[in-house]
Amino acid sequence: MNLDKNLFKADYIAESREILDSLDDIAIEATKEKRNSDYLNEILRLLHTLKGSSRMMEYVQIEKVVNHLETVFKNIQSNQTEISNRIIQLLMGVNALIHKVIDSIEDGADGTFEQYEEVLKNIDRAMEDEEFKTDFSSKTEDSKSEKNEQKEEDEIDEENSEFFHDSQTIKIQVSEIESILQSLDKLIMRQIKLKNEIEFLKAKSDASEFQSFQELSENISVLENQSVDIQKNIIALRMLPFDMILRPIKRSIVAEALKTGKNIDFDIPQSDITIDKFILEKLPAILIHLVRNSIDHGIETTEERVKLGKPEKGTISVSVSQVSNRIFVNVKDDGHGIDYEKIREKALRLFPEREAEILSADEPELLQYIFASGFSTKDTQTELSGRGIGLDVVRTEMDKLKGKITVYSELNKETNFELSLPASLATQDGLFVSVSDNSYLILSHYIKEILTIKKDDFLQLQHGPVINLHNELVPVFDFDIINQKSKKQANIKNEVSIVILEYLNRKIAIIVDKILHYGTVVIKPVPPLLKDFNALQGVVFDENYRIIPVLNIPDTIRRFKVVNVYDIKNLEVRKRPKIHSVLVVDDSHTTRHIEQIILEAENYNVSTAVDGIDALEKMKQFKFDLVVTDVKMPRMDGFVLLHNMRHKDELKNIPVIMVSSVFESDTLDKAKNLGAQGYIVKSDFERESLTAKVKELLHD
Repeated sequence: MNLDKNLFKADYIAESREILDSLDDIAIEATKEKRNSDYLNEILRLLHTLKGSSRMMEYVQIEKVVNHLETVFKNIQSNQTEISNRIIQLLMGVNALIHKVIDSIEDGADGTFEQYEEVLKNIDRAMEDEEFKTDFSSKTEDSKSEKNEQKEEDEIDEENSEFFHDSQTIKIQVSEIESILQSLDKLIMRQIKLKNEIEFLKAKSDASEFQSFQELSENISVLENQSVDIQKNIIALRMLPFDMILRPIKRSIVAEALKTGKNIDFDIPQSDITIDKFILEKLPAILIHLVRNSIDHGIETTEERVKLGKPEKGTISVSVSQVSNRIFVNVKDDGHGIDYEKIREKALRLFPEREAEILSADEPELLQYIFASGFSTKDTQTELSGRGIGLDVVRTEMDKLKGKITVYSELNKETNFELSLPASLATQDGLFVSVSDNSYLILSHYIKEILTIKKDDFLQLQHGPVINLHNELVPVFDFDIINQKSKKQANIKNEVSIVILEYLNRKIAIIVDKILHYGTVVIKPVPPLLKDFNALQGVVFDENYRIIPVLNIPDTIRRFKVVNVYDIKNLEVRKRPKIHSVLVVDDSHTTRHIEQIILEAENYNVSTAVDGIDALEKMKQFKFDLVVTDVKMPRMDGFVLLHNMRHKDELKNIPVIMVSSVFESDTLDKAKNLGAQGYIVKSDFERESLTAKVKELLHD
């Protein structure tokens, strides 16, 4: 799998600067204790990490310089000599130069630099205990007396640039953005409450006081609008361009299409639309599976297409658009479409106990079965269809992302999977409704229509009331049924408010007491006491700080037993495909991220750890099918981690792949002796050796 290294450049730059800063700090401390082995070990670890990430990013000159410098400190470690002042000066001099090279990479350079040969030569001299240079700056020593006033100012700017790079980006944790958003949300709620109090006082004021309250109310409104604008700007900090994943996805699926021998043209244009970082990280696996589905199930062979009068070359497109704060991703093919009768036949074979229900099901009802675990209209697996991920996993992931899937298909013409996603998970649009004096929020993307209907217009069928909505019969439910409340007193009004909900092409109507208002809100996680209550997707607060539940509509529909496929839990469990979990352990953020992207693109569930101790803690909490670990890491390296795993009954049978920046026979031998099943050099990732080894060990 060929990855676009530019996607990881920002991470590499940030991580490299952190490493170089840490090296400078340790070098300063080492001047005080020149024989401190801890300092020496930490220097070697940091150099090793920088070398590995530079190799993966293909910055060859940085990698070689760091490798030579690492050799100098390995010799000091082997000979048990002290770290001399000259060696410390050399380390700091090389660090200063690499800092400049990293700055140039951020500005678009390729990571090469003029002093490369000179630096290598002087590091080699240091290894041979010969005279060597430690300062690699290229500044001239012109006398200031010969410069005019402007040149003196330029020199000051140049000196300042030695210590501060005018970077246009800063690194900030997503958790910090979330914390700021939560604080701002509380501020906005206080403003709303204050505004309501002012309106209340204004209504009771006399003519002399009214003008003062009016001005105060207007100022609060301005402040409220400004706060909302600030909130939008903060949310924008966690947004990334959609194009980051479109280009790698296109390369991956084109390669897979070639293996099938089908004649397919891919239309995946670039997009400047931005979306929440968390959503973007989860989308590659979803989109790749949908495109694989189109390649395997949708596009016909050339012979079949010719018989149907179609162009010999099939077309699969992935398009991205935005409407308000919703992102729409369409995965479309011009293949033979969904054959509903094939779905019916397969459903009858899988679920014979539901024969009557399946035989009477209409197309939207049949469509639910393609989202059941292990369901496929193909009786034989192919290289693409046997990947261990089905549309059930796509559905589950979309639910987690507060997204919605809609399928449009016409036999022998086309199939279109439309994904509707929020631009940001931080804020959502929704409708507030009231039922039995309780308020609830329904997210807008599940709402098809809002109606006021006379009870006399309900049609009574065997299984309950329905309404005729655009010539489609939609079942009607009283909202209180899902809350398991006692039956309400009969509503004396003939008209009722109804919200039409849609999920996976299936509609239901729910009766509510009142439609309150529509708004954009910041959704907060469900309180810990309710974390296992699936009926809620989160909570919001009103102006009086009352908790308003956000309804989980997929769960709501399941409770109404409209999506019949979800009732067959035992069969679901038996037929659920295995999704392997992999733990990636590496102290380099860049390396962890690259390995994670590579493995997630192959549909593995990937978790990460920063070192051996972190990995063991993760393995206490979760079960993993395979571990990929770096060799050299702080606190606990890969060898000690592997030793611990092989001496714990619950972990000893987990396959382990060890990763090293360079090939070293003694490292390979030690890894084998400790029980590692694989050994990979980081530079080989480009040639898919990592994914090949993982598949081999997991029998995929």
